[in-house]
Amino acid sequence: MGCLTMNDHVNPPENKRLRIINAATAVFSRKGFHNAKVEEIAEEADVGKGTVYEYFNSKKELFLEMILYTHDKYQDRLKQKLFEANTIEEMLKTLFEVTMQFLNQHKEMALILLADHPPADEETHRVLMEKEQQKVEEVSKMLDGAVDRKEIRPVNTDAAARVILGSLALTGSQIVFFENKSELDCKQLTQDVIDILLHGLEA
Repeated sequence: MGCLTMNDHVNPPENKRLRIINAATAVFSRKGFHNAKVEEIAEEADVGKGTVYEYFNSKKELFLEMILYTHDKYQDRLKQKLFEANTIEEMLKTLFEVTMQFLNQHKEMALILLADHPPADEETHRVLMEKEQQKVEEVSKMLDGAVDRKEIRPVNTDAAARVILGSLALTGSQIVFFENKSELDCKQLTQDVIDILLHGLEA
């Protein structure tokens, strides 16, 4: 996430809050959750340590707010791009392309989430699960439209949405975190996954 500029139309308190979140992203990405210090985040955001605590009660709360902010940013970008797609194939390509771009831009944060085991309480798990369910519902709605247009056969669109999102998550992690990308044709892999999702495995 890039830092906000003077052209961002947000109130000063919200501007400062987002500056802290952006700074936290940079520091957590470099040092991980456990090694990062609030003082370092404050310095990165060009605010005092006390200012950080005016907006966030703890390092843990700041970390979790950062996750939720990034998730919402991804969802907003995806919704905007999906609105421009007209067919189920275009929608699937958009879904994969936006996700791959976002993962590449936020690779450090994804590595933290996968490897650093940050703390997450029951309430946070609940919020994240709700957001994942929203994603399932949005893809399911996309598939309902494709059924209505007779682009795909009638299916349980909730189950199909979960298959698509599962394929997306695995493909994304392979593409973004694969150490030797020269051995991985990312574009072809994405195209092949979409082809299988659209046409199945039957001969």
